[in-house]
Amino acid sequence: MKILVVGAGIAGLAAARALELKGQHVEVVERFETSPTSGQGIFLLGNATRALKNLGLQKEVIEASFPIASQQILSSSGLVLNSVATQSVWGNCGPCVALPRASLIELLGRSLQSTSVSYGKTLTSTAISDDKRQVSFSDGSTSEYDLVVGADGIHSPLRNANFEATAPRPLDIVSWRLVVDNLGELDSWTVMLGRKRTLLGIPLSRKQLYIYADCSPRDFQDGSIETLKDLFSQFKGPLGPAISGLTPDVITHRAMLAEVAAKPYAAERLVLIGDAAHASSPSMAQGAGMALEDALILAESLSRPEASASVLAAFYARRKARLEWVQKQCAARDKLRNSSNFLRNLILSKFGNTLYQHSYMPLAQPL
Repeated sequence: MKILVVGAGIAGLAAARALELKGQHVEVVERFETSPTSGQGIFLLGNATRALKNLGLQKEVIEASFPIASQQILSSSGLVLNSVATQSVWGNCGPCVALPRASLIELLGRSLQSTSVSYGKTLTSTAISDDKRQVSFSDGSTSEYDLVVGADGIHSPLRNANFEATAPRPLDIVSWRLVVDNLGELDSWTVMLGRKRTLLGIPLSRKQLYIYADCSPRDFQDGSIETLKDLFSQFKGPLGPAISGLTPDVITHRAMLAEVAAKPYAAERLVLIGDAAHASSPSMAQGAGMALEDALILAESLSRPEASASVLAAFYARRKARLEWVQKQCAARDKLRNSSNFLRNLILSKFGNTLYQHSYMPLAQPL
């Protein structure tokens, strides 16, 4: 099959890799002039690294990443509410690691052997003709494909043009993402919870710390570093000092969080994957994991000698339960962390491990 993948982020490059491994002819287009790397850092749970193993890339990713042996939840005062050894859930699935997002995208890109990747070029329109996808590109060229895979992100132009009622739903959460010096040499995934604000630190190395902070849009104001410092000024160690020492010139990615409800975004010889099909709150850390799984299952589905419509229906049928589970758990986690400090801290201190296992054990199961 001749397949076009729209988008060269994690979902798009992973799809290209998976399809290439199945012997498909793949072309990738990306509207940006260079690889999209927004988001700064990325945390991969065991199901994500398992998917990378199936893509033949787990060894390279582990070598480029920092191992995360535990995840701990603290109050804003630094009181430990819960701590989980990642091996307790993911031990038979895959290791948990963190690395710069750019490093993961670079590894995926380098893994491609026969796939062409064109930057600064994207799809402008597509239509079915003679059981093929006719595609027009931003550079004026045209071509036809057996399948178009939309991996063009949460604000997917392909989704907006080809499916009804698809605007992302705002989650009433605004975030900052940045990388700072790991001054305290933090070695575990650590989140601190305040009243409707969250501060997360994930070590990318002994020297670098990925910071994620969020709050309500009302509190976000102008989104400046000074606003960030003011909002988290009462947070103690280990993460509070990482914010109080920030300077205005730190490179920061800001975003209003939104969700794309998981449903079968498939039309004639067109399918969406990754955030284009099911963007979620980051509270389950499953954006990359679900995208990588999408890539594997799509490539596997397309290797079967069936009609295109049957293939795409089978693909979504295999993905439906996991995608809906992730979005359900994201909603539950966001509700809990935005509840009163007393109730949230009580629940996490007494039932944190149970909740963690409840959320993640289904994802540790085989695909």
